[in-house]
Amino acid sequence: MLVLHILSFGFVLGVTAIADKDAFAWLRGKKTTLEKKTLLTYHALIWLGLLALIWLGLLALIVSGAYLFYPMRLFLLTNLWFDVKLLFVGILVVNAILIGRLMNLALTKPFAALTGHEKLSLMVSGAVSVFSWFAAATIAIWMF
Repeated sequence: MLVLHILSFGFVLGVTAIADKDAFAWLRGKKTTLEKKTLLTYHALIWLGLLALIWLGLLALIVSGAYLFYPMRLFLLTNLWFDVKLLFVGILVVNAILIGRLMNLALTKPFAALTGHEKLSLMVSGAVSVFSWFAAATIAIWMF
């Protein structure tokens, strides 16, 4: 199950990097808007009755993490670093929901046409995502 957990992490990180590549092109003005089909494939919670790629990876991470957690639950529940890691995982899930709502901006407007508040929301969401992935992975590696 540890292998599935690590593979799920790599999968989500890879899909996120591909999605972020498109987002950076939009941010820099290389793309006027982003394609709806592509954004839905990466980010939408449910698309065509299926979990989108990032949600599928997050679900695999959570399920495999829960399976790994159970035999070690007594130790992990007393470990502050585990609680901090779970906090970052929770932040990632909430941020993924927020990104799903913000992605509509990239479908309709060039980045330069966004309001300052819209730009700030996107930038903060991106920074939170990067920091949370890094923090959760670092803590997991450090703990074990």
